[in-house]
Amino acid sequence: MSKRFFNPYPKYLQVREMLVRRIEREMSVGSQLPTETRLSSEFGVSRETIREALKGLEEDGMITRQRGQGTFVSKLPPALTEHRLTGMSEDFSDLKFNTEATVLEKGPIVAPPAVEQMLRPAPTEMIYRIARLRHYEGTPFAHHEAFMSLELGVQIAKLDLSHTSVLRELRGTLGLEVWEDYQRIEAQVADTGLAEMLDIAVGAPLLYIMRHFLDEAGHSVVLFRSHYRADRYYYSLKLAS
Repeated sequence: MSKRFFNPYPKYLQVREMLVRRIEREMSVGSQLPTETRLSSEFGVSRETIREALKGLEEDGMITRQRGQGTFVSKLPPALTEHRLTGMSEDFSDLKFNTEATVLEKGPIVAPPAVEQMLRPAPTEMIYRIARLRHYEGTPFAHHEAFMSLELGVQIAKLDLSHTSVLRELRGTLGLEVWEDYQRIEAQVADTGLAEMLDIAVGAPLLYIMRHFLDEAGHSVVLFRSHYRADRYYYSLKLAS
């Protein structure tokens, strides 16, 4: 029976993601994929959509299409080669992976409504925003935003943030005792701006994580908002028995 699609992002991206997961779970290098006709019937989409999905996998080096012979797996997805990252937002300085972050923007702003609701600045008070793009092996995989008071922001902005995290600098360099009181995780899709920064297609799946930290007195200190490429990052928890 053909599958019915809802449309949070383009069909070819949905098919591409499902093929990546199939390769990850069921296939190995050298395995042959079904024909375009069979995939079209299975997913309930046109052959043109299948071709577009396969084109993306081929550009990523994951498959090779051989004329007259078929389509074959040439490289496993990042999750199986341990190049897919996992960890808490803003904690990448603690990982074994050598990630690097570039500051894109920094400076005072008027708090957006969603940020104002969490940080609760005084009326007319400006806050400080630091936006960074994080790379692994030259590939962008995460866009981070940090929102805090002007006083803290000015101090953090003076530091080299390329191989550390804002959270680590707040705790280590500035000596603040902060704890997390709220976290939100949801699936989103890339808009034009995020797609360009993360080098992905508009509408590609993203993992969004928001984290809010307080000081010992219960006052709001910092709010993080991060968007991660779904093909380069996953979130996992180990639950205690």
